Amino acid sequence: MLKVSGFNDWFYLQWHITDSCNLSCSHCYNASVKAEPDITRLSSVLDNFVSFLGRNRLKGRIHLCGGEPFRSKHLFFLLSEALKNSMPVRILSNGTLITQAIAKNLKSHSCETVQISVEGSESIHDSLRGPSSFCDAINGAALLKENKVPVTFMMTVSKKNAAYIEDAAKLSEIHAKRLAFSRLVPIGLGASMIKDMLTPVETKKIFRSFHSLKKKNKFEIPVRDPLWHAYFNKCNPHLISGCSIGYNGICVDTDGSVYPCRRLPIVIGNAYKDDLNDIWNSPLLETLRDRDKLKGKCRKCRLRWQCGGCRAVANAVSGDCLAEDPQCFM
Repeated sequence: MLKVSGFNDWFYLQWHITDSCNLSCSHCYNASVKAEPDITRLSSVLDNFVSFLGRNRLKGRIHLCGGEPFRSKHLFFLLSEALKNSMPVRILSNGTLITQAIAKNLKSHSCETVQISVEGSESIHDSLRGPSSFCDAINGAALLKENKVPVTFMMTVSKKNAAYIEDAAKLSEIHAKRLAFSRLVPIGLGASMIKDMLTPVETKKIFRSFHSLKKKNKFEIPVRDPLWHAYFNKCNPHLISGCSIGYNGICVDTDGSVYPCRRLPIVIGNAYKDDLNDIWNSPLLETLRDRDKLKGKCRKCRLRWQCGGCRAVANAVSGDCLAEDPQCFM
């Protein structure tokens, strides 16, 4: 019987503190701009999260994102408040607005890391994220490194940029401590890129590319995709692992809406008015925790409790969050 979770000990809150952004990326999962939350509402979410962690005896960390989080006038207030509560903070950014002053301020606020989106070479990056965005992002990364703020590069992989993984790796050798990747989830603005999703064969190929980099490079490659450990036989058959939905993280949007995952935008409550502990026990999350309720090949797979497939990709393609992962190659 599976009793122990194989997930990271930290429970994370992916917190969208603004929808404002200076870019309009082709694969963005956001398609609308909601009102900017004020400091009172942001403080209430933090209090809600701290209470949730305490009731469940969990260690928490926060991922601040947007939109572009450096457009939020409350960013450093939230960093200060998180520091008071001994919670590490990561910032998920496009990297283009980082200045010397911001980098120094992040260091003084003990920011754990800044994740910057990098899509490969300059040409492919700018084609997906806009003119000059590549140079601005790399300059931002260089300023962070200069001020000893760890940098993670994040690549959203699709047919458009799958051939540029080595380019991202070369940049990581110079500017970043880690190179992460995620599969394109065609929602929001990114819904128009559904034909650019990798096939199962192509997905397997990019996994092999990142696996090769993981073995030979000095920078880290954090692996978050549920298919990864199952494919490389690195999963413990006695532990629940893979897709983290319902196990070690939750997402709060700018309007307070709570989702199982930002790329699975099904509202299960509102953090401005609902107790996160009640939301955590919502019917949808209870269903998603039971991988015997998955459908198609995921339900039949002997590794469903160690993988579970990507629920966001499944939902984006089929409209059913319990459907099989359409990019699974096993």
